[in-house]
Amino acid sequence: MTLAQENDYDMTALENATSDINHAITEHIQNYIGLSTQTMPDGSMMILDPNTGDEFLLTQEQVDNFNQAYADGLVNSTAEALALVELHDMIDIEQAVYEDEKENLQEAAKEIATVTAVADMLVTGDQQTKINAEQYATDNGLRAIDQNSVDQFNVSISGMLEASMTKNMLETYALDSFVIDTIAAQFMATASVMDFFNNVSVSIDALNHTQLNLEWEQSSVGVQSEMYFLYSADPQQHLEMMPR
Repeated sequence: MTLAQENDYDMTALENATSDINHAITEHIQNYIGLSTQTMPDGSMMILDPNTGDEFLLTQEQVDNFNQAYADGLVNSTAEALALVELHDMIDIEQAVYEDEKENLQEAAKEIATVTAVADMLVTGDQQTKINAEQYATDNGLRAIDQNSVDQFNVSISGMLEASMTKNMLETYALDSFVIDTIAAQFMATASVMDFFNNVSVSIDALNHTQLNLEWEQSSVGVQSEMYFLYSADPQQHLEMMPR
């Protein structure tokens, strides 16, 4: 879940160009009006220099900079463009989830390893080592692998897999314009734009592992893409390629 203000393109160029134009047509031009107004009362006889207005003109560079930034801003403010940004925000979230689960897995493995280390002493140690190891296991609650550690180990493996699959499905589905259009059409048709950007969550469908379900308070949509079959991998092939 992400906050709506995070789901945006960088509008810095448009912000700067708009500020520049607004300054020219408000504060700056008021200075010119004030100056020229002084020349208008009957009998003032104040004749301005022919070049007086030059510094108050809008330059072509200012206009071009604004128009380019404005055009980019309009393109990046469609429902489809912002839906794409939201998918990329979700990708970042899944990466963070994966890292958290990996840390939990390593911690659980470390806890289990404290027990197997004692077991190794029992197998390879001499009599004194065995006695010391048994006493150490008793004193430190290491007479069995803790079930909580086992549960955390297994849950973390599942969590890492789900985060990896979700992240990479989001990355590949984000390349499919039909997916983007479908998502945007749903939150537009249900008039739930801000609900979508504030509350949307993503998950893999329990019955169809090629479908991503996006849910928010007022609506939901499931999306599939041929991209899945272009990028899906046989994990066994990858394992065989990894050095042992």
